Amino acid sequence: MDEFFEILTLVQTKSITQFPVVLYGTEFYKPLMQSIKHMAVYQTISPEDMNLVLVTDDIDEAIQHISKYIKQNYKIKPRKKLWWLFERT
Repeated sequence: MDEFFEILTLVQTKSITQFPVVLYGTEFYKPLMQSIKHMAVYQTISPEDMNLVLVTDDIDEAIQHISKYIKQNYKIKPRKKLWWLFERT
Protein backbone atom coordinates (compact mmCIF):
# COMPACT_ATOMS: atom_id res chain seq x y z
CA MET A 1 0.00 0.00 0.00
CA ASP A 2 3.00 2.26 0.47
CA GLU A 3 3.65 2.28 -3.26
CA PHE A 4 -0.04 2.74 -4.00
CA PHE A 5 -0.31 5.91 -1.92
CA GLU A 6 3.06 7.16 -3.13
CA ILE A 7 1.86 6.93 -6.74
CA LEU A 8 -1.36 8.75 -5.86
CA THR A 9 0.68 11.48 -4.16
CA LEU A 10 2.91 11.85 -7.22
CA VAL A 11 -0.18 12.13 -9.44
CA GLN A 12 -1.76 14.71 -7.11
CA THR A 13 1.40 16.83 -7.01
CA LYS A 14 1.75 16.49 -10.79
CA SER A 15 5.20 14.94 -10.43
CA ILE A 16 3.92 12.24 -12.76
CA THR A 17 0.86 12.31 -14.93
CA GLN A 18 -1.57 9.54 -15.55
CA PHE A 19 0.00 6.45 -14.02
CA PRO A 20 -2.14 3.31 -14.14
CA VAL A 21 -2.50 1.28 -10.96
CA VAL A 22 -3.91 -2.23 -10.75
CA LEU A 23 -4.95 -3.72 -7.44
CA TYR A 24 -5.48 -7.43 -7.89
CA GLY A 25 -8.03 -8.91 -5.49
CA THR A 26 -11.35 -7.11 -5.16
CA GLU A 27 -12.30 -8.72 -1.85
CA PHE A 28 -8.91 -8.02 -0.28
CA TYR A 29 -8.88 -4.34 -1.32
CA LYS A 30 -12.56 -3.68 -0.54
CA PRO A 31 -11.84 -2.01 2.86
CA LEU A 32 -9.13 0.16 1.31
CA MET A 33 -11.39 1.30 -1.49
CA GLN A 34 -14.15 2.13 1.01
CA SER A 35 -11.66 4.27 2.93
CA ILE A 36 -10.61 6.03 -0.25
CA LYS A 37 -14.24 6.76 -1.15
CA HIS A 38 -14.65 8.20 2.35
CA MET A 39 -11.60 10.44 1.75
CA ALA A 40 -13.10 11.60 -1.55
CA VAL A 41 -16.26 12.69 0.27
CA TYR A 42 -14.11 14.91 2.50
CA GLN A 43 -12.12 16.08 -0.55
CA THR A 44 -8.78 14.81 0.73
CA ILE A 45 -8.41 12.89 -2.52
CA SER A 46 -9.66 13.79 -5.95
CA PRO A 47 -12.15 11.37 -7.51
CA GLU A 48 -10.37 11.90 -10.85
CA ASP A 49 -7.19 10.41 -9.41
CA MET A 50 -9.06 7.18 -8.79
CA ASN A 51 -9.91 6.85 -12.49
CA LEU A 52 -6.38 5.52 -12.94
CA VAL A 53 -6.97 2.76 -10.37
CA LEU A 54 -8.43 -0.57 -11.39
CA VAL A 55 -9.44 -3.12 -8.77
CA THR A 56 -9.97 -6.47 -10.43
CA ASP A 57 -9.78 -10.24 -10.21
CA ASP A 58 -9.27 -10.60 -13.96
CA ILE A 59 -5.72 -10.74 -15.33
CA ASP A 60 -6.85 -9.84 -18.86
CA GLU A 61 -8.64 -6.76 -17.55
CA ALA A 62 -5.49 -5.71 -15.67
CA ILE A 63 -3.35 -6.10 -18.79
CA GLN A 64 -5.90 -4.15 -20.85
CA HIS A 65 -5.88 -1.30 -18.29
CA ILE A 66 -2.09 -0.96 -18.46
CA SER A 67 -1.97 -1.44 -22.26
CA LYS A 68 -4.54 1.31 -22.77
CA TYR A 69 -2.40 3.71 -20.76
CA ILE A 70 0.76 2.80 -22.70
CA LYS A 71 -0.95 3.18 -26.08
CA GLN A 72 -2.33 6.60 -25.12
CA ASN A 73 0.90 7.98 -23.67
CA TYR A 74 3.83 6.32 -25.43
CA LYS A 75 4.98 5.43 -28.88
CA ILE A 76 5.99 1.79 -28.98
CA LYS A 77 9.01 1.22 -31.19
CA PRO A 78 9.73 -2.26 -32.46
CA ARG A 79 13.19 -3.37 -31.45
CA LYS A 80 15.76 -4.68 -33.86
CA LYS A 81 15.94 -8.46 -34.00
CA LEU A 82 19.10 -9.89 -32.47
CA TRP A 83 20.84 -12.44 -34.66
CA TRP A 84 22.87 -13.86 -31.77
CA LEU A 85 19.63 -14.83 -30.04
CA PHE A 86 18.61 -16.66 -33.21
CA GLU A 87 15.80 -14.22 -33.91
CA ARG A 88 14.91 -14.12 -37.56
CA THR A 89 15.10 -10.85 -39.43
